[in-house]
Amino acid sequence: WGGWDTPSLVCVPPLLPCPPSLCSLPAVDATVRALEQEIGAHLQDGRRGELLRGGVHAVIAGPPNVGKSSLLNLLCQRPAAIVSPVAGTTRDVVEVALNVGGYPLVLSDTAGLRDATDPIEQEGVSRARDRLQQADLVLAVLDATTVATEPVGLGAALGSLLPPLAAPTPCILVLNKADLLRGGSGGALRDACARGNPLPPTTLLSCKTGEGLDHLLELLGQQLARLCGDPLAGSPSLTQSRHSLHLGDCVVALARYGQERRWPRGDLGLAAERLRLARRHLGRITGQVGAEDILDIIFKDFCVGK
Repeated sequence: WGGWDTPSLVCVPPLLPCPPSLCSLPAVDATVRALEQEIGAHLQDGRRGELLRGGVHAVIAGPPNVGKSSLLNLLCQRPAAIVSPVAGTTRDVVEVALNVGGYPLVLSDTAGLRDATDPIEQEGVSRARDRLQQADLVLAVLDATTVATEPVGLGAALGSLLPPLAAPTPCILVLNKADLLRGGSGGALRDACARGNPLPPTTLLSCKTGEGLDHLLELLGQQLARLCGDPLAGSPSLTQSRHSLHLGDCVVALARYGQERRWPRGDLGLAAERLRLARRHLGRITGQVGAEDILDIIFKDFCVGK
């Protein structure tokens, strides 16, 4: 060392190139994050592919003797359900597959919702409420001659009819027996239907004369289009629940990869295992079968001796 004016000699180690395995890790992390977001977007499609493949499950619900079975027969153009003036005729669920505007629809007629005393009717009402919880779309039917003629009253009648659903299920309110309306009640109900809020899409209908059927089919087609979407637009839809389950497990594995890569507890071995699991779940969809899958089938389905 010299004085203050003498330049000091500092040994600087040469810059070594970054190992390829370490240099590529940020790119891998970015790719994994992008893949996780892309798969997550596919899973948020509202089950559109499944609905297009298996049909939208619509349930006709309402009090007894308001024309639910008549509505089912009108929509399918055949006597699929027994129609009787006696309240409580429908006990079990009557199911019919239809095509409305090119969209598949599975329509179910259910027992009238009321506090029944007959044990068989009680079972029918219980099944009706269970089917409502599973419905993709609800056709709520009320008697147009007995309901209020203002939106608030109609909304209250609808709220007291339907039980609290597990999810915000779309609904169409059908005011049947429009042919029996007298005086200005018909015009008042039409005005209430046109106002909308706080009502769902509402229409007047006569299952006896067919009046209002075109408007009901229009509302039904709009709801089906919203639920199913356009199969020719956007990314491919998931058509099977099995695919959704595997993609969900794949997203979980990719998220855990990110957790394993976090500093300072990053573990490349565990992170690589998460990627292997994610790839395996994708392979379950694409048809790729590995050695582990073959061994699982052999030891599961065959008797392996010594």
